[in-house]
Amino acid sequence: MGTQKMHDEEYLDPQGAAKFTKRSKSTLDKLRCSGNGPRFIRAGRKILYKKADLVAWLDSKTFASTSEYLNGAR
Repeated sequence: MGTQKMHDEEYLDPQGAAKFTKRSKSTLDKLRCSGNGPRFIRAGRKILYKKADLVAWLDSKTFASTSEYLNGAR
């Protein structure tokens, strides 16, 4: 997994982020293009995801019940 440490933060490359979030790299690419994915950093041609942003994005996808999900609470 591509992990880097900078400024006491952990960053993942797209492959590492895909493994961490249990989604495919292709899915993360599409979500990044549509603006519906986790926050990311573009450093030249390189894409990096802050691990804390991936956790926050996953947390934003949680629901207390099926009806909350079906009613589009988020």
